[in-house]
Amino acid sequence: MKDILLPLLRSADRPIVYLSEHGNLAALLDTGARFPVWTASKTLLEAIGGRLFKKGVGYSGIGGPTIGDVYKIPSLIIGSKANALIFPELPVVTNSEFADAPFELLLSNTMFHDLDYLISNKRHSLTIYLNDTDSNVRNAIVNLDDGFQVLFTGAEQK
Repeated sequence: MKDILLPLLRSADRPIVYLSEHGNLAALLDTGARFPVWTASKTLLEAIGGRLFKKGVGYSGIGGPTIGDVYKIPSLIIGSKANALIFPELPVVTNSEFADAPFELLLSNTMFHDLDYLISNKRHSLTIYLNDTDSNVRNAIVNLDDGFQVLFTGAEQK
C-alpha cells in the first residue's frame, strides 16, 4: 500500500479535500473532532447512499450541545479506488447549523486513529502514511454524548 496524497483546496484557509469517488464532495479534516459530521442537506446525503440509522442523538463539541440524526454511508472512500482509505458503513451525525459551510462532510481525527498524516499548507496537500501493517479499511467507534456507540462496521452498542 502506498501513501495517500490528496490536494487541499487552495482557496480555503482550512484543510479541505475533495472526495473524488463521491462526486467531488468537499470534506474538512478537523483534527479536534471526535466523530464525522454531515453538514449539507439530507437529500444529498441520501443521494450518495446515506441511510437513516438513528434519529435524535445528542452530541456536543461543535459550539455546544445539540441533537442530530445518525446516518450511515455504505462506503466512504478517501483517495482513489486504487489507493484509498475505505470506511465501510461510516456513521455520520447530521448538523444543519453548518448549511453554509464550504464543505459537506467534516472528517474527524478519530477516523485516522493510529495513522500518521501530514497537512502541508505550503504544498496544499494532505498525506496519509500507510505502513505495511496498516489496513486501508478503517474500523473505529463513534461515541456520542448520550452513551450511544456506533461501530464503523455497523454494529450498534449501548
